[in-house]
Amino acid sequence: MKRLFLGLALLGPAHAESEAGNGPVTTSADDKDRLPIGIEVVTGYRTDYVHRGFQLAGSLIDIQAQAEIALSNEWLLDIGGYYGTATGDGDFSEAAAFFDFRYETEKWTAAFGTTWRDYQDSFFEDGFDLEPSFTWHLTKDWDIGTGIAYDTGNGGWYGHLEAAWSHPTSENSFVSTKAGTSWTEDYYGTNGWHDLYAQAGWTYAFNRTVSVTPFVGTSIPMDSSPERNRLFGGVWFEVNF
Repeated sequence: MKRLFLGLALLGPAHAESEAGNGPVTTSADDKDRLPIGIEVVTGYRTDYVHRGFQLAGSLIDIQAQAEIALSNEWLLDIGGYYGTATGDGDFSEAAAFFDFRYETEKWTAAFGTTWRDYQDSFFEDGFDLEPSFTWHLTKDWDIGTGIAYDTGNGGWYGHLEAAWSHPTSENSFVSTKAGTSWTEDYYGTNGWHDLYAQAGWTYAFNRTVSVTPFVGTSIPMDSSPERNRLFGGVWFEVNF
């Protein structure tokens, strides 16, 4: 596959959205080969589940399976599912299914993501999340991306703007970081400038199939957010087929 889906580790569950979640930070340095189909299974642990600036749970264990299908040289389809459950107090859980269409060129990528989420013991509501996004590939290491999502469960809007950087640290590893900001409109009681966020991870590939990614992240609330500063970390284990 062209990419290790590091976004799963850095961006969060139900598929790595940019801090959302929000498109993933997934550049794997020098690997330019693409198979017609690739499958990845990722499982991990995090000390806090922070989604779009909101803490939905404390410590969390989750698993995600994703398939990337190359429809042509430029068009790709990602489909998959996700499940996460809290390990501490409370009975929070989240299940999701998603499919994304992407059009990739050397200089930019346009995408449209659709995710269905089902929550238990959460103030977030079940529904579809619809997110068009656009990413400029400024250099081999630097991307700038933006996107806006509509949550049918809550009926609100979430937008973000972020910069991402990745770079190999050896033949078998690379570091990846991103930082961004977000804004909301009627999104779970928030309106306006929402948060500043940053995440960083280091991926080591034991071989072409198995890799591990320890990561850290933070979310700093702005004017519209009822949250407090969050700092979290964790580790992901990835298997590619």
